[in-house]
Amino acid sequence: MVIPKKISNSYDVAGFNNKKHLTSLGNFVSKIGENSRVLEIGVGFGGSTWELMDSLPKNCELHSCDTFAMNHPQLVNRHVNGVLEKHSNNTAIVYQMEVYRTKGQRSCFDWAVKQHPRYRSLMKQVHQCKSLDVLNDDSNWDCVYLDGHHAYETVSQELKLCNHVPYMCGDDYHPAHPGCQQAISEWIEKTGRHFEHDPFDTGSGFWYSLLRNK
Repeated sequence: MVIPKKISNSYDVAGFNNKKHLTSLGNFVSKIGENSRVLEIGVGFGGSTWELMDSLPKNCELHSCDTFAMNHPQLVNRHVNGVLEKHSNNTAIVYQMEVYRTKGQRSCFDWAVKQHPRYRSLMKQVHQCKSLDVLNDDSNWDCVYLDGHHAYETVSQELKLCNHVPYMCGDDYHPAHPGCQQAISEWIEKTGRHFEHDPFDTGSGFWYSLLRNK
């Protein structure tokens, strides 16, 4: 078993993380207000969670939501092989993938994010459920980061429940994810919110939207 180095930033967390995306995410959430309630939908292995904890202003309350269902053996092998192909020299990522292979996605996520120095002060709750369950139960969010199920229908439903959220952002606004991109574009057209996204050629997929009075 490899001895892992200590995770020091979001690039040390396993996943298919795009550096431009993580930088854009960090820059965006750093500008929201102190004491904000923040919901992260879709955590993967914890890269975006780490970036949020790095960048959120003080006294914020972070909730992360995922079904943690990426545990089918074929899916696990595909993810592990894909991640290690790019990050085999990073002992933290190699170890995290071993945790994923042997103990599952939730243990993999917990191992990484609980190392963050702000975890205890920021992370209010990890919700192991579907995003719509959280959004239907609690709509009082200042910021939502959306990177869960990429199907048009799911994204459309999530966004509809976030019309009032001042700060919205997410992943996969990119032609590689046409359903997700269409749902976001239609939502922006209906709501008239301010909208920006990273250039497609960066592969980032990051987007953000503000209520017009923000």
